Amino acid sequence: METKNENVYVPAFYANRSIFITGGTGFLGKALIEKLLRSCPDVREIFVLIRPKKGLSVNDRLNKILSNKLFDLLRSRQPSAFDKIVPVTGYVAKENLGLLPSDREMLIDRVSIIFHVAASVRFDEGLKDAIFNNTRSTRDICILASEMKNLVASLRYFLWKIQFFRIIFLIKKKIK
Repeated sequence: METKNENVYVPAFYANRSIFITGGTGFLGKALIEKLLRSCPDVREIFVLIRPKKGLSVNDRLNKILSNKLFDLLRSRQPSAFDKIVPVTGYVAKENLGLLPSDREMLIDRVSIIFHVAASVRFDEGLKDAIFNNTRSTRDICILASEMKNLVASLRYFLWKIQFFRIIFLIKKKIK
């Protein structure tokens, strides 16, 4: 049986594709963005859903993310890779991801791969709110994906362990 060289196959799959990432401001999302840009140099563009927060605009938040030490190697070896990142204003806790109609159409027309890694992991949030926010965003991603003209792959990362322990914590808290 012939095996494919993974180091060639993965970049070839992402070559000339546009990617949409939710959760790009979190730990996992930052690592994903860095890895895609560094390992898949021919990716066309990466749309990152970002919400304004704590007085910072979407562009300010993106610049803050990209100044993280995680991106130092990429910055020194492939500084033009950052030009492929396109911030998209939105918020997974809002209906339809809080997307502007023009941004939604742009994603529908151009995206071929989705990474939905956003999740509410606040331990002080009510269980109903956490479940609602996490499932609605997944539903909204599915609706958006169903309209995409070039979609070839979609991935939802579930934080099962975190949510499981969070549920146990909340149950114990209610029992007391």
